[in-house]
Amino acid sequence: MARRVEMLASNSLAGRRFTVTGAGTGIGRAIALRLAALGATVGGMGRREEPLQETLSMAGPGRFVPLPCDIRDYEAAARVMATFAEGGLDGLVNNAGGQFYAAASDISVNGFSAVVDLNLTALFALTTAAQPYLAQSGGAIVNMSIVGAERGALGLAHAVAARSGVAGLSKALALEWGADRIRVNSIAIGTVETESFRAATAESLRRDLADQSPVPRLVDAAEVAELTAFLLSDAAEMITGQTLRLDGGAFLAGPIDMRPAKKDVMHE
Repeated sequence: MARRVEMLASNSLAGRRFTVTGAGTGIGRAIALRLAALGATVGGMGRREEPLQETLSMAGPGRFVPLPCDIRDYEAAARVMATFAEGGLDGLVNNAGGQFYAAASDISVNGFSAVVDLNLTALFALTTAAQPYLAQSGGAIVNMSIVGAERGALGLAHAVAARSGVAGLSKALALEWGADRIRVNSIAIGTVETESFRAATAESLRRDLADQSPVPRLVDAAEVAELTAFLLSDAAEMITGQTLRLDGGAFLAGPIDMRPAKKDVMHE
């Protein structure tokens, strides 16, 4: 059961328009639904139409616009985003991403490049396409990173490389685009217990990961959604160029070992 976590007042994002990538499932869906509940209109991007339609049915009338596309097709994704942004754009949440678990020596160059493309290059392409619209509104960008980008993670060398780039890019864009009143932050998430993560991992591994944290449980997607909403809100007007950890203190426990995990995890 999702945790009920609320930092912002009801309708505090009324009239705002946000684009969220990977909005069909998991963390992205939780973010889209929370923004909609706070009064925003959300353009939800995702590779598959059916999950986006499910998010639409959960969001309520007029709060969610499905935007099916693959963000790895940079030009097509930019066009889809632009159709929504023509009505105004107050923020972008770059949540879509994913990786497979493997020892670094078992990752091919093509596999490494694919993870970097999805998690970093596609993010850069969509973000720069959104910049002119965000400059008009003085908008905000929230990029998803991982705690492993700071401390390393066994079995995730490609994801650590890509997400380190996301954190660095967020700082660089915060500097460049501050004059346009665009704020850019990233969230370094710990292990989030989503359906896709449960499907990709054994219960014993999930238990071990929870036990390593000073707060002995995994992160809930609702907690990621609430922090994202805060960073998009006026309450965070003086926060930019930051990477906020949301991990229950797991960073303090040292690198995790994801090599026992069995398959891909896509944040969509």
